[in-house]
Amino acid sequence: MMRLSVFAVLTAGCGYKPSPAESKPEEKSAQVTVWGDRFEIFLEHKLIVAGQPVTFVTHVSDLKTLHPRKEGPIVFVLRQGTEPPIEHVDPAPARAGIYTPKLAFPKAGSWSVTLRIPIDGQEQVVELPSFTVYGSKEEVDRAPEPEAPEGISFLKEQQWRLLTRVEPVVRRKLTQRIKVPALVAARPGSRAAVTPPVAGRLLAPPGKSLPEIGRRVEAGQTLAIVQPPFSDFAAKLVESEAAVIRAKLDLDQADLVHGRIKELVGKKAKSERELQEAEFAQKTTKASYDAAVALRDTYRKSGAIVVDGLPVLELRAPIAGTLVRVHAATGEHVSTERSVFEILDSGTVWIDARVPESDLARVSRSFGASYETPEARGTFVDIPGTARFVGTEVDPPSRTVSILYEAENPGGHLRVGMALTVHLETARAEDASAIPTSAVVDEEGRPVVFVQLSGETFEKRYIQLGIRSLGYVQVLEGLADGDRVVTKEAYSVRLASVSTTIPAHGHAH
Repeated sequence: MMRLSVFAVLTAGCGYKPSPAESKPEEKSAQVTVWGDRFEIFLEHKLIVAGQPVTFVTHVSDLKTLHPRKEGPIVFVLRQGTEPPIEHVDPAPARAGIYTPKLAFPKAGSWSVTLRIPIDGQEQVVELPSFTVYGSKEEVDRAPEPEAPEGISFLKEQQWRLLTRVEPVVRRKLTQRIKVPALVAARPGSRAAVTPPVAGRLLAPPGKSLPEIGRRVEAGQTLAIVQPPFSDFAAKLVESEAAVIRAKLDLDQADLVHGRIKELVGKKAKSERELQEAEFAQKTTKASYDAAVALRDTYRKSGAIVVDGLPVLELRAPIAGTLVRVHAATGEHVSTERSVFEILDSGTVWIDARVPESDLARVSRSFGASYETPEARGTFVDIPGTARFVGTEVDPPSRTVSILYEAENPGGHLRVGMALTVHLETARAEDASAIPTSAVVDEEGRPVVFVQLSGETFEKRYIQLGIRSLGYVQVLEGLADGDRVVTKEAYSVRLASVSTTIPAHGHAH
Protein backbone atom coordinates (compact mmCIF):
# COMPACT_ATOMS: atom_id res chain seq x y z
CA MET A 1 0.00 0.00 0.00
CA MET A 2 1.30 3.48 -0.82
CA ARG A 3 0.34 6.80 0.71
CA LEU A 4 1.48 10.18 -0.61
CA SER A 5 1.45 13.81 0.31
CA VAL A 6 2.12 16.63 -2.12
CA PHE A 7 3.07 20.18 -1.17
CA ALA A 8 4.32 23.12 -3.19
CA VAL A 9 6.67 25.39 -1.26
CA LEU A 10 9.19 28.12 -1.67
CA THR A 11 12.85 27.23 -1.36
CA ALA A 12 12.85 29.46 1.68
CA GLY A 13 11.27 26.44 3.39
CA CYS A 14 14.75 24.89 3.38
CA GLY A 15 15.96 27.48 5.86
CA TYR A 16 17.27 30.09 3.36
CA LYS A 17 16.17 33.72 3.80
CA PRO A 18 17.18 36.41 1.29
CA SER A 19 18.85 39.58 2.50
CA PRO A 20 16.97 42.88 2.11
CA ALA A 21 19.43 43.87 -0.60
CA GLU A 22 18.40 40.95 -2.75
CA SER A 23 15.54 41.88 -5.04
CA LYS A 24 15.38 38.72 -7.14
CA PRO A 25 12.30 36.74 -6.11
CA GLU A 26 12.66 33.15 -5.14
CA GLU A 27 11.69 30.62 -7.78
CA LYS A 28 8.61 28.62 -6.97
CA SER A 29 9.21 25.03 -5.99
CA ALA A 30 7.25 21.99 -4.85
CA GLN A 31 7.58 19.04 -2.51
CA VAL A 32 6.32 15.51 -2.95
CA THR A 33 6.26 12.83 -0.25
CA VAL A 34 5.33 9.23 -1.03
CA TRP A 35 5.39 6.27 1.36
CA GLY A 36 5.89 2.96 -0.43
CA ASP A 37 6.14 -0.55 1.00
CA ARG A 38 9.92 -0.30 1.55
CA PHE A 39 10.95 3.29 0.87
CA GLU A 40 9.83 6.79 1.68
CA ILE A 41 10.50 9.27 -1.12
CA PHE A 42 10.74 12.95 -0.25
CA LEU A 43 11.33 14.98 -3.42
CA GLU A 44 11.90 18.73 -3.95
CA HIS A 45 12.01 20.51 -7.30
CA LYS A 46 11.44 23.89 -8.92
CA LEU A 47 8.31 24.25 -11.00
CA ILE A 48 8.95 22.54 -14.32
CA VAL A 49 9.18 24.24 -17.72
CA ALA A 50 9.02 22.05 -20.84
CA GLY A 51 12.42 21.33 -22.34
CA GLN A 52 14.38 22.79 -19.43
CA PRO A 53 16.25 20.38 -17.14
CA VAL A 54 15.22 20.63 -13.50
CA THR A 55 16.98 19.11 -10.50
CA PHE A 56 14.91 16.64 -8.53
CA VAL A 57 16.41 16.61 -5.01
CA THR A 58 15.26 13.10 -4.06
CA HIS A 59 15.60 11.81 -0.48
CA VAL A 60 15.34 8.03 -0.25
CA SER A 61 14.73 6.56 3.24
CA ASP A 62 14.66 2.82 3.89
CA LEU A 63 11.55 2.19 6.02
CA LYS A 64 12.92 -1.20 7.11
CA THR A 65 16.37 -0.16 8.34
CA LEU A 66 15.54 3.56 8.94
CA HIS A 67 18.81 4.44 7.20
CA PRO A 68 19.22 6.62 4.10
CA ARG A 69 19.99 4.79 0.87
CA LYS A 70 23.75 5.12 0.65
CA GLU A 71 24.54 3.35 -2.61
CA GLY A 72 23.04 1.97 -5.77
CA PRO A 73 21.04 3.51 -8.61
CA ILE A 74 17.48 4.71 -8.87
CA VAL A 75 15.56 4.91 -12.13
CA PHE A 76 13.02 7.61 -13.05
CA VAL A 77 10.48 6.63 -15.70
CA LEU A 78 8.56 9.59 -17.26
CA ARG A 79 5.33 8.94 -19.19
CA GLN A 80 2.80 11.14 -20.98
CA GLY A 81 -0.18 9.59 -22.69
CA THR A 82 0.74 6.93 -25.25
CA GLU A 83 4.19 8.34 -25.93
CA PRO A 84 7.18 6.00 -25.31
CA PRO A 85 8.46 6.31 -21.73
CA ILE A 86 11.61 8.24 -20.97
CA GLU A 87 14.02 6.59 -18.50
CA HIS A 88 16.69 8.40 -16.51
CA VAL A 89 19.16 6.45 -14.35
CA ASP A 90 20.86 8.20 -11.45
CA PRO A 91 23.73 5.77 -10.67
CA ALA A 92 24.44 6.80 -7.07
CA PRO A 93 23.40 9.34 -4.44
CA ALA A 94 25.23 12.66 -4.39
CA ARG A 95 25.49 12.06 -0.64
CA ALA A 96 23.93 9.58 1.74
CA GLY A 97 20.22 9.40 1.02
CA ILE A 98 20.07 12.26 -1.50
CA TYR A 99 19.96 11.82 -5.29
CA THR A 100 20.08 14.89 -7.56
CA PRO A 101 19.09 13.88 -11.10
CA LYS A 102 18.37 16.55 -13.72
CA LEU A 103 15.19 15.60 -15.54
CA ALA A 104 13.86 17.19 -18.72
CA PHE A 105 10.21 16.89 -19.79
CA PRO A 106 9.96 17.57 -23.54
CA LYS A 107 6.31 18.64 -23.59
CA ALA A 108 3.96 20.67 -21.42
CA GLY A 109 1.07 18.98 -19.70
CA SER A 110 0.57 16.32 -17.05
CA TRP A 111 3.25 13.65 -16.67
CA SER A 112 3.26 10.48 -14.59
CA VAL A 113 6.52 9.45 -12.94
CA THR A 114 7.52 6.06 -11.62
CA LEU A 115 10.59 5.45 -9.49
CA ARG A 116 12.33 2.04 -9.60
CA ILE A 117 14.74 1.14 -6.79
CA PRO A 118 16.74 -2.12 -6.98
CA ILE A 119 17.49 -3.77 -3.60
CA ASP A 120 18.21 -7.30 -2.33
CA GLY A 121 17.93 -8.79 -5.82
CA GLN A 122 14.48 -7.27 -6.37
CA GLU A 123 13.11 -3.99 -7.61
CA GLN A 124 10.87 -1.76 -5.53
CA VAL A 125 8.48 0.36 -7.62
CA VAL A 126 7.16 3.64 -6.21
CA GLU A 127 4.45 5.51 -8.09
CA LEU A 128 4.83 9.27 -7.73
CA PRO A 129 1.89 11.65 -8.23
CA SER A 130 1.44 13.39 -11.57
CA PHE A 131 3.65 16.39 -12.33
CA THR A 132 2.52 19.54 -14.11
CA VAL A 133 4.91 20.78 -16.78
CA TYR A 134 4.41 24.41 -17.91
CA GLY A 135 4.94 25.60 -21.46
CA SER A 136 7.10 28.61 -20.59
CA LYS A 137 8.69 30.61 -17.82
CA GLU A 138 5.89 33.13 -18.18
CA GLU A 139 3.29 30.43 -17.38
CA VAL A 140 5.23 29.57 -14.24
CA ASP A 141 5.24 33.24 -13.23
CA ARG A 142 1.46 33.42 -13.71
CA ALA A 143 0.84 30.20 -11.78
CA PRO A 144 -0.63 30.60 -8.26
CA GLU A 145 1.85 30.96 -5.45
CA PRO A 146 2.34 27.46 -3.99
CA GLU A 147 1.15 27.04 -0.42
CA ALA A 148 3.90 26.00 1.94
CA PRO A 149 3.28 23.22 4.50
CA GLU A 150 3.16 24.54 8.02
CA GLY A 151 4.44 22.62 11.00
CA ILE A 152 7.52 21.46 12.83
CA SER A 153 10.68 21.27 10.74
CA PHE A 154 12.64 18.07 11.35
CA LEU A 155 15.09 17.53 8.53
CA LYS A 156 15.89 14.25 6.86
CA GLU A 157 19.47 14.44 8.06
CA GLN A 158 18.20 14.60 11.65
CA GLN A 159 15.77 11.74 11.07
CA TRP A 160 18.49 9.54 9.59
CA ARG A 161 20.95 10.30 12.35
CA LEU A 162 18.45 9.36 15.07
CA LEU A 163 16.86 6.50 13.06
CA THR A 164 13.42 8.01 13.45
CA ARG A 165 10.53 5.65 12.76
CA VAL A 166 7.11 6.69 11.49
CA GLU A 167 4.15 4.28 11.36
CA PRO A 168 0.55 4.61 10.17
CA VAL A 169 -2.49 4.53 12.41
CA VAL A 170 -4.17 1.16 11.83
CA ARG A 171 -7.15 -0.68 13.21
CA ARG A 172 -6.47 -3.46 15.70
CA LYS A 173 -8.44 -5.66 18.02
CA LEU A 174 -7.45 -4.42 21.45
CA THR A 175 -8.24 -6.14 24.70
CA GLN A 176 -8.14 -4.20 27.92
CA ARG A 177 -5.55 -5.77 30.18
CA ILE A 178 -4.28 -5.21 33.66
CA LYS A 179 -0.57 -5.38 34.34
CA VAL A 180 0.49 -7.33 37.43
CA PRO A 181 3.79 -8.61 38.85
CA ALA A 182 4.54 -12.32 38.70
CA LEU A 183 7.22 -14.87 39.54
CA VAL A 184 8.33 -18.02 37.74
CA ALA A 185 7.90 -21.01 40.06
CA ALA A 186 8.81 -24.69 39.84
CA ARG A 187 5.92 -27.08 39.42
CA PRO A 188 5.33 -29.51 42.31
CA GLY A 189 7.43 -32.61 41.70
CA SER A 190 9.84 -30.86 39.34
CA ARG A 191 12.52 -30.23 41.98
CA ALA A 192 14.35 -32.95 43.93
CA ALA A 193 17.20 -33.15 46.42
CA VAL A 194 19.40 -36.25 46.56
CA THR A 195 20.49 -36.99 50.14
CA PRO A 196 22.60 -40.02 51.22
CA PRO A 197 20.70 -42.58 53.35
CA VAL A 198 23.93 -43.16 55.33
CA ALA A 199 27.02 -41.11 56.02
CA GLY A 200 30.20 -41.98 54.19
CA ARG A 201 32.73 -41.08 51.55
CA LEU A 202 31.40 -39.74 48.25
CA LEU A 203 32.79 -41.47 45.16
CA ALA A 204 32.08 -41.28 41.43
CA PRO A 205 30.19 -44.18 39.83
CA PRO A 206 32.54 -46.97 38.64
CA GLY A 207 34.23 -45.95 35.39
CA LYS A 208 32.66 -42.47 35.41
CA SER A 209 33.20 -39.03 36.87
CA LEU A 210 31.01 -37.11 39.29
CA PRO A 211 28.40 -35.16 37.27
CA GLU A 212 28.90 -31.40 37.09
CA ILE A 213 26.42 -28.61 37.68
CA GLY A 214 24.34 -27.84 34.61
CA ARG A 215 24.37 -31.40 33.31
CA ARG A 216 21.16 -33.07 32.19
CA VAL A 217 20.37 -36.30 34.11
CA GLU A 218 17.69 -38.94 33.67
CA ALA A 219 15.41 -40.50 36.26
CA GLY A 220 17.11 -43.54 37.85
CA GLN A 221 20.60 -42.50 36.69
CA THR A 222 23.39 -43.24 39.19
CA LEU A 223 24.96 -39.91 40.08
CA ALA A 224 27.48 -41.07 42.70
CA ILE A 225 28.15 -43.75 45.28
CA VAL A 226 28.64 -43.44 49.02
CA GLN A 227 31.06 -45.74 50.79
CA PRO A 228 29.95 -45.93 54.44
CA PRO A 229 32.33 -46.82 57.28
CA PHE A 230 32.42 -50.56 57.93
CA SER A 231 29.49 -51.23 60.28
CA ASP A 232 26.73 -53.67 61.06
CA PHE A 233 24.98 -52.41 57.93
CA ALA A 234 28.05 -53.04 55.82
CA ALA A 235 28.52 -56.47 57.38
CA LYS A 236 24.90 -57.40 56.72
CA LEU A 237 25.17 -56.15 53.11
CA VAL A 238 28.25 -58.34 52.51
CA GLU A 239 26.59 -61.25 54.27
CA SER A 240 23.46 -60.88 52.13
CA GLU A 241 25.54 -61.09 48.96
CA ALA A 242 27.37 -64.17 50.33
CA ALA A 243 24.10 -65.80 51.40
CA VAL A 244 22.78 -65.51 47.84
CA ILE A 245 25.91 -67.19 46.52
CA ARG A 246 25.68 -70.05 49.06
CA ALA A 247 21.96 -70.52 48.47
CA LYS A 248 22.53 -70.64 44.72
CA LEU A 249 25.13 -73.37 45.16
CA ASP A 250 22.78 -75.38 47.39
CA LEU A 251 19.98 -74.97 44.88
CA ASP A 252 22.17 -76.10 42.01
CA GLN A 253 23.18 -79.18 44.03
CA ALA A 254 19.56 -79.96 44.93
CA ASP A 255 18.52 -79.65 41.27
CA LEU A 256 21.32 -82.01 40.29
CA VAL A 257 20.38 -84.63 42.91
CA HIS A 258 16.70 -84.42 42.03
CA GLY A 259 17.44 -84.94 38.37
CA ARG A 260 19.67 -87.93 39.02
CA ILE A 261 17.16 -89.70 41.33
CA LYS A 262 14.31 -89.03 38.91
CA GLU A 263 16.31 -90.74 36.17
CA LEU A 264 17.08 -93.75 38.40
CA VAL A 265 13.44 -94.10 39.46
CA GLY A 266 12.59 -94.46 35.78
CA LYS A 267 15.06 -97.33 35.61
CA LYS A 268 13.59 -98.90 38.79
CA ALA A 269 16.94 -98.29 40.55
CA LYS A 270 15.50 -95.86 43.14
CA SER A 271 12.23 -95.84 45.06
CA GLU A 272 9.42 -93.30 44.88
CA ARG A 273 10.12 -92.35 48.53
CA GLU A 274 13.68 -91.35 47.65
CA LEU A 275 12.32 -89.22 44.78
CA GLN A 276 9.89 -87.48 47.11
CA GLU A 277 12.74 -86.73 49.55
CA ALA A 278 14.79 -85.24 46.68
CA GLU A 279 11.87 -83.06 45.57
CA PHE A 280 11.38 -81.81 49.15
CA ALA A 281 15.09 -80.98 49.42
CA GLN A 282 14.92 -79.13 46.08
CA LYS A 283 11.92 -77.01 47.20
CA THR A 284 13.60 -76.26 50.54
CA THR A 285 16.80 -75.02 48.93
CA LYS A 286 14.75 -72.99 46.38
CA ALA A 287 12.91 -71.27 49.24
CA SER A 288 16.21 -70.53 50.99
CA TYR A 289 17.60 -69.06 47.74
CA ASP A 290 14.52 -66.87 47.17
CA ALA A 291 14.76 -65.57 50.74
CA ALA A 292 18.45 -64.71 50.31
CA VAL A 293 17.75 -62.89 47.01
CA ALA A 294 14.87 -60.94 48.57
CA LEU A 295 17.09 -59.82 51.46
CA ARG A 296 19.86 -58.77 49.08
CA ASP A 297 17.38 -56.90 46.83
CA THR A 298 16.09 -55.03 49.86
CA TYR A 299 19.57 -53.66 50.40
CA ARG A 300 19.97 -52.94 46.70
CA LYS A 301 16.72 -50.98 46.58
CA SER A 302 18.25 -48.68 49.14
CA GLY A 303 21.16 -48.22 46.71
CA ALA A 304 23.47 -50.68 48.42
CA ILE A 305 25.80 -52.69 46.20
CA VAL A 306 29.27 -54.23 46.50
CA VAL A 307 32.05 -52.67 44.43
CA ASP A 308 35.53 -54.22 44.50
CA GLY A 309 34.46 -56.26 47.52
CA LEU A 310 33.40 -53.20 49.50
CA PRO A 311 29.82 -52.20 50.31
CA VAL A 312 28.61 -48.89 48.80
CA LEU A 313 25.26 -47.14 48.28
CA GLU A 314 24.22 -45.67 44.95
CA LEU A 315 22.77 -42.16 44.81
CA ARG A 316 20.24 -42.17 41.96
CA ALA A 317 18.36 -39.28 40.34
CA PRO A 318 14.69 -39.49 41.38
CA ILE A 319 13.56 -37.31 38.45
CA ALA A 320 14.89 -36.21 35.08
CA GLY A 321 16.19 -32.66 34.90
CA THR A 322 19.23 -30.43 35.23
CA LEU A 323 21.70 -30.51 38.09
CA VAL A 324 21.35 -27.03 39.57
CA ARG A 325 23.51 -27.61 42.67
CA VAL A 326 26.33 -29.99 43.60
CA HIS A 327 27.29 -29.69 47.27
CA ALA A 328 30.21 -32.13 47.55
CA ALA A 329 33.30 -33.29 45.69
CA THR A 330 34.78 -36.73 45.10
CA GLY A 331 36.28 -38.18 48.29
CA GLU A 332 34.43 -35.77 50.57
CA HIS A 333 32.62 -37.13 53.63
CA VAL A 334 28.87 -36.62 53.30
CA SER A 335 26.17 -36.94 55.93
CA THR A 336 22.47 -37.71 55.97
CA GLU A 337 21.69 -34.13 57.01
CA ARG A 338 22.64 -32.39 53.76
CA SER A 339 21.76 -33.06 50.13
CA VAL A 340 24.56 -33.79 47.70
CA PHE A 341 22.70 -32.98 44.47
CA GLU A 342 19.71 -30.81 43.59
CA ILE A 343 17.81 -31.45 40.36
CA LEU A 344 15.33 -29.14 38.62
CA ASP A 345 13.10 -29.97 35.68
CA SER A 346 12.20 -26.58 34.17
CA GLY A 347 10.77 -27.85 30.89
CA THR A 348 7.38 -26.72 32.21
CA VAL A 349 7.03 -24.01 34.86
CA TRP A 350 4.33 -22.17 36.69
CA ILE A 351 3.83 -18.42 36.41
CA ASP A 352 2.44 -17.06 39.65
CA ALA A 353 0.64 -13.78 38.90
CA ARG A 354 -0.33 -11.64 41.89
CA VAL A 355 -3.58 -9.81 41.17
CA PRO A 356 -4.79 -7.04 43.50
CA GLU A 357 -8.07 -8.05 45.09
CA SER A 358 -9.65 -4.85 43.79
CA ASP A 359 -8.90 -5.94 40.18
CA LEU A 360 -9.89 -9.58 40.45
CA ALA A 361 -13.45 -8.93 39.29
CA ARG A 362 -12.16 -7.26 36.10
CA VAL A 363 -10.36 -10.35 34.90
CA SER A 364 -12.40 -12.28 32.36
CA ARG A 365 -13.39 -15.88 32.92
CA SER A 366 -10.96 -17.07 30.26
CA PHE A 367 -8.06 -15.56 32.19
CA GLY A 368 -6.10 -15.19 28.94
CA ALA A 369 -2.65 -13.80 29.63
CA SER A 370 0.73 -12.91 28.22
CA TYR A 371 4.04 -12.03 29.84
CA GLU A 372 7.14 -9.95 29.23
CA THR A 373 10.56 -10.59 30.73
CA PRO A 374 12.85 -7.94 32.27
CA GLU A 375 15.38 -8.20 29.42
CA ALA A 376 12.76 -8.01 26.65
CA ARG A 377 10.36 -5.25 27.63
CA GLY A 378 7.75 -4.71 24.94
CA THR A 379 7.96 -8.29 23.67
CA PHE A 380 4.85 -10.18 24.73
CA VAL A 381 4.56 -13.96 24.88
CA ASP A 382 1.12 -15.52 25.05
CA ILE A 383 0.46 -18.11 27.75
CA PRO A 384 -1.60 -20.87 26.10
CA GLY A 385 -4.70 -22.14 27.84
CA THR A 386 -6.41 -20.82 30.90
CA ALA A 387 -5.36 -20.40 34.50
CA ARG A 388 -4.54 -23.66 36.30
CA PHE A 389 -5.59 -22.27 39.65
CA VAL A 390 -7.16 -19.12 40.99
CA GLY A 391 -6.35 -18.52 44.62
CA THR A 392 -9.06 -18.85 47.22
CA GLU A 393 -7.21 -16.68 49.72
CA VAL A 394 -6.05 -13.08 49.80
CA ASP A 395 -2.46 -12.56 50.89
CA PRO A 396 -2.81 -10.17 53.89
CA PRO A 397 0.42 -8.13 53.45
CA SER A 398 0.04 -7.50 49.70
CA ARG A 399 -3.77 -7.80 49.41
CA THR A 400 -3.31 -9.89 46.25
CA VAL A 401 -4.70 -13.16 44.97
CA SER A 402 -2.52 -15.74 43.23
CA ILE A 403 -3.41 -16.89 39.72
CA LEU A 404 -1.26 -19.77 38.47
CA TYR A 405 -0.54 -20.43 34.79
CA GLU A 406 1.40 -23.34 33.34
CA ALA A 407 3.89 -22.43 30.62
CA GLU A 408 6.05 -24.64 28.42
CA ASN A 409 9.70 -23.70 28.73
CA PRO A 410 11.70 -25.86 26.30
CA GLY A 411 14.54 -23.37 25.88
CA GLY A 412 14.83 -22.67 29.59
CA HIS A 413 14.53 -18.90 29.09
CA LEU A 414 12.11 -18.73 32.02
CA ARG A 415 14.21 -19.25 35.14
CA VAL A 416 12.66 -20.25 38.43
CA GLY A 417 12.47 -17.17 40.63
CA MET A 418 12.54 -14.74 37.67
CA ALA A 419 10.32 -11.67 38.00
CA LEU A 420 7.88 -11.15 35.13
CA THR A 421 5.19 -8.71 34.19
CA VAL A 422 1.95 -10.46 33.29
CA HIS A 423 -0.79 -8.80 31.26
CA LEU A 424 -4.18 -10.29 32.12
CA GLU A 425 -7.10 -9.98 29.76
CA THR A 426 -10.34 -8.40 30.88
CA ALA A 427 -13.74 -8.74 29.30
CA ARG A 428 -13.39 -5.58 27.16
CA ALA A 429 -12.27 -5.82 23.53
CA GLU A 430 -12.79 -3.51 20.53
CA ASP A 431 -11.73 -3.10 16.93
CA ALA A 432 -10.07 0.28 17.31
CA SER A 433 -7.70 2.77 15.73
CA ALA A 434 -4.40 2.15 17.47
CA ILE A 435 -0.81 3.34 17.62
CA PRO A 436 2.28 2.03 19.45
CA THR A 437 2.53 3.41 22.97
CA SER A 438 6.03 4.65 22.10
CA ALA A 439 4.40 7.30 19.89
CA VAL A 440 2.72 9.04 22.83
CA VAL A 441 4.57 11.89 24.54
CA ASP A 442 3.34 13.40 27.79
CA GLU A 443 3.15 17.16 27.58
CA GLU A 444 2.14 18.72 30.89
CA GLY A 445 -0.17 15.83 31.61
CA ARG A 446 -1.72 15.69 28.16
CA PRO A 447 -0.90 12.98 25.60
CA VAL A 448 0.40 14.23 22.27
CA VAL A 449 1.75 12.62 19.11
CA PHE A 450 3.64 14.00 16.14
CA VAL A 451 2.15 13.40 12.71
CA GLN A 452 4.33 13.45 9.60
CA LEU A 453 2.71 15.76 7.04
CA SER A 454 5.54 15.55 4.52
CA GLY A 455 9.13 14.38 4.43
CA GLU A 456 10.42 17.09 6.78
CA THR A 457 7.27 18.62 8.23
CA PHE A 458 5.46 17.36 11.33
CA GLU A 459 2.43 18.46 13.28
CA LYS A 460 1.70 18.12 16.99
CA ARG A 461 -1.69 16.59 17.77
CA TYR A 462 -3.40 16.35 21.14
CA ILE A 463 -5.16 13.02 21.36
CA GLN A 464 -7.56 11.16 23.61
CA LEU A 465 -6.52 7.63 24.54
CA GLY A 466 -8.54 4.51 25.28
CA ILE A 467 -7.63 0.86 25.75
CA ARG A 468 -3.99 -0.09 26.22
CA SER A 469 -2.96 -3.57 25.11
CA LEU A 470 0.48 -5.17 24.63
CA GLY A 471 2.38 -2.12 23.44
CA TYR A 472 -0.53 -0.45 21.62
CA VAL A 473 -3.07 2.13 22.69
CA GLN A 474 -6.46 3.05 21.27
CA VAL A 475 -6.89 6.58 19.90
CA LEU A 476 -10.37 7.96 20.50
CA GLU A 477 -9.80 11.47 19.15
CA GLY A 478 -7.11 13.43 17.33
CA LEU A 479 -6.01 10.96 14.64
CA ALA A 480 -7.50 9.26 11.60
CA ASP A 481 -6.68 5.85 10.19
CA GLY A 482 -3.67 6.16 7.90
CA ASP A 483 -2.14 9.19 9.64
CA ARG A 484 1.58 8.56 10.08
CA VAL A 485 2.88 9.17 13.59
CA VAL A 486 6.42 9.15 14.94
CA THR A 487 6.90 5.98 16.99
CA LYS A 488 10.66 6.21 17.55
CA GLU A 489 12.36 9.45 18.62
CA ALA A 490 9.03 11.21 19.11
CA TYR A 491 10.55 13.18 21.96
CA SER A 492 13.27 14.47 19.64
CA VAL A 493 10.58 15.88 17.36
CA ARG A 494 9.00 17.52 20.40
CA LEU A 495 12.34 19.17 21.22
CA ALA A 496 12.53 20.41 17.63
CA SER A 497 9.05 21.90 18.04
CA VAL A 498 10.16 24.12 20.94
CA SER A 499 13.53 25.05 19.46
CA THR A 500 13.95 28.65 18.35
CA THR A 501 16.90 27.78 16.10
CA ILE A 502 16.24 27.12 12.42
CA PRO A 503 18.32 24.04 11.52
CA ALA A 504 20.77 24.37 8.69
CA HIS A 505 19.53 22.49 5.64
CA GLY A 506 22.07 20.22 4.04
CA HIS A 507 20.26 19.62 0.76
CA ALA A 508 21.97 20.09 -2.58
CA HIS A 509 19.71 22.32 -4.64
